[in-house]
Amino acid sequence: MLDIVIFGGIGDLALRKLLPSLFYLCRDGHLPDQNRILCVSRAKKNRAEFLDIIKEKLIQFLGHDFEEKVWTNFSETLNYLDIDLSGHDDWYKLEQYLSNTPSKDRDVIYYLSVTPSLFTPICAKLKENNLNSEYSRVVVEKPLGEDYQSACAINDVLASCFSEKQIYRIDHYLGKEAVQNILHLRFSNYLMEAVWNKKHIERIDIKVSETVGVEGRGGFFDRTGTLRDMVQNHLMQLLNYIALEPPKTLGADDIRDQKLKVIRDLVPIDIKNVKSSTIRAQYIAGKIGEHEVPGYLQDLKNQPYDVTGTAETFVALKVYIDNERWRGVPFYLKTGKRLDNRHAEITITFKKPENDLYHEPDSNQLTIQIQPALTVSINLLMKKLMGTGAALNRHQNQMDLNSGDEPRMRVPEAYERLLREVIKSDQTYFVRGDEILASWEWIDGIRQAWSEINLEMQQYEAGSEGPSLE
Repeated sequence: MLDIVIFGGIGDLALRKLLPSLFYLCRDGHLPDQNRILCVSRAKKNRAEFLDIIKEKLIQFLGHDFEEKVWTNFSETLNYLDIDLSGHDDWYKLEQYLSNTPSKDRDVIYYLSVTPSLFTPICAKLKENNLNSEYSRVVVEKPLGEDYQSACAINDVLASCFSEKQIYRIDHYLGKEAVQNILHLRFSNYLMEAVWNKKHIERIDIKVSETVGVEGRGGFFDRTGTLRDMVQNHLMQLLNYIALEPPKTLGADDIRDQKLKVIRDLVPIDIKNVKSSTIRAQYIAGKIGEHEVPGYLQDLKNQPYDVTGTAETFVALKVYIDNERWRGVPFYLKTGKRLDNRHAEITITFKKPENDLYHEPDSNQLTIQIQPALTVSINLLMKKLMGTGAALNRHQNQMDLNSGDEPRMRVPEAYERLLREVIKSDQTYFVRGDEILASWEWIDGIRQAWSEINLEMQQYEAGSEGPSLE
């Protein structure tokens, strides 16, 4: 038996991601018996008005997957309460709702789909009203701070109401199929793990590119920038999974212990190496596909916020990990907006054989594509069929390692996977508090170095690949 309480329950994230994910979980039988879903917001709505909003958005976002029969069952679990989350007068409604159940040990999941400024009043009221029992869990959305100090403050707020075992810090990249597959690829295959080290690997590239600009997030983005918006969470998670040491078990804390060690082994980027190790840049007007698009500063003119236009929209980092496995291997992290295409991938480039008899200019590469496709492929150098002379050794053969006979099915969306893990009380794909703080401490070092030397803001045309660090 389970209650799911979504604070910010008719906000964009809830309507676009959370409720569609819960709809699929209901359809596929992954919600416990006697579950209830409560959406909480300050807007005054009766239940009929609330259900009309939810149904309309589900039809919009699910498309052909919307089924009236499933909606009938799903809607019976949905409820709504109007509560002023920063006030004091309405919280009795939640207490009454949660107490109206025959089971005293009913599990409760609180999803804080709200701005971090509301974490404190929500946690304070949950604690004050004894709604944070050992059977409760809390899910919090990024941004989990904007620097080390603010992340500490958020951690302290959460710790005042919940234990670490009850806290699920969500990064939707950890719900992606390809990311979760990295551990299987590495630790289920001797072929991979045997060469997963500095002796055999030349470099590792992690790239996440977007074609969109700031869209409606101009106020937040111009304050935050790509380093904090993308690198600190998404790219750091990809780096951790690629570089971590084999955990003792597949238990959540054993895996997260190893992720933390990766961050603590990162070589600091400071004023001594920041120019050679980083690029920060903004997009200017350009062309994506057939469409002319404006530059970053032009995009900001349409934002209803006070902005300075000083945030970077592109970041490239050259990173080293100072441990026995990776010492000397460069990790290139690259991410930006308004780039030539939308994709996320990790490319592992292997060293050439010591007895490079054929003097090939290219090396073997393993590519893990995260989006838009979910593929793992390896590039091997082979003789051309019937090739002779100079053509003998010049053929590159890319082999798709995904099984061609796997059934074609809908791949669950990241939030759907992660919600299911919360329901199962599995923290494996969630970020621990000490990891958050360690990553912010490292990122803050880069920001401080940028500030101290006033690192030049480069420019790149929208629709290009962005500047190169090499």
